[in-house]
Amino acid sequence: MALFSWSMQIIKRSAGHSAVAAAAYRAGERLHDDRRGRTHDYRNRTGVEHKEILIPADAPAWCQGIDRETLWNKVEAGEKRKDAQTARELRIMIPRELDPAERIRVVRDYLNRSFVAKGMVADVCWHNKTASDGREQPHAHVLLTMRPLEGDGFGAKARHDWVPDPTGRTHTDGRPVMVVSDKDSWNCPAYFDRCREDWENIANQALERAGSAERIDRRSLLAQGLSRLPQPALRLAWYMHDLYGCMKDRFGQFQFARHYRAVEERAKQAFRLVDHSPSRAGEAARMAERFFDWFDRQIERLEPPPREPEPTRQQQPAQERGYDR
Repeated sequence: MALFSWSMQIIKRSAGHSAVAAAAYRAGERLHDDRRGRTHDYRNRTGVEHKEILIPADAPAWCQGIDRETLWNKVEAGEKRKDAQTARELRIMIPRELDPAERIRVVRDYLNRSFVAKGMVADVCWHNKTASDGREQPHAHVLLTMRPLEGDGFGAKARHDWVPDPTGRTHTDGRPVMVVSDKDSWNCPAYFDRCREDWENIANQALERAGSAERIDRRSLLAQGLSRLPQPALRLAWYMHDLYGCMKDRFGQFQFARHYRAVEERAKQAFRLVDHSPSRAGEAARMAERFFDWFDRQIERLEPPPREPEPTRQQQPAQERGYDR
């Protein structure tokens, strides 16, 4: 079943993120971050099927044919604030009903229409992995620049303000209805609503061309008139369930090993004095006695409690308990 999944997040320094590190991870490459002096190497990563950088047609000469490391280092160098927002990351789920070549074409067409044509540079990587149902889960990660190309670098960010509606609309309590001052701003909520709608239309057209009856719908279940709850996302919870069982078993083994190692060390200390210190025989005997008393307490502590009360066992000398020294 084709599903609609379209999410956007911000790569920001205030959260310790780096656009270079994000690009290296999603592309599975080795990139050096000039600003932080670090090299991010993710060449061992699997699942990256295709990757490319989409540049506006009217981009300056310095941006033509730019490589991934140069691009995002230039983006990082252009931001001076310590809490700067350096890039947007878009994650799109691609219908699995499309063949691999069509998946690349449909995502490329969508990005060129909705983002690159606006002046953004799009660094896109097509991924594929196994979903929770055992089938493939094709999707794309896209890093988008937040500033338009200008001269030999990047220009000012396209911003907007909230202003009263020019038509004079008001709320029931008399407050004016606030609207954005620039509907074409890259940060405008209405712009991203249009982007979600564009992906729905382009993906459904591709499904129709492929002869599939499946369609995606960006609307919520309530807006679609469906009286059911959304299915929970398994992603992390699915793997944490298996991890919990594994760690629970491993933790029990670790506790047992640590307890056994403590017992073994105490025994070695006691027997070492008995074997190698004839002149300290009295002290060695007392240490051995304390060890065997401690050993008995550990056994009693680990044994399950009896179902019926039992009479308290009288303490006996260690020599009468059957221990072979």
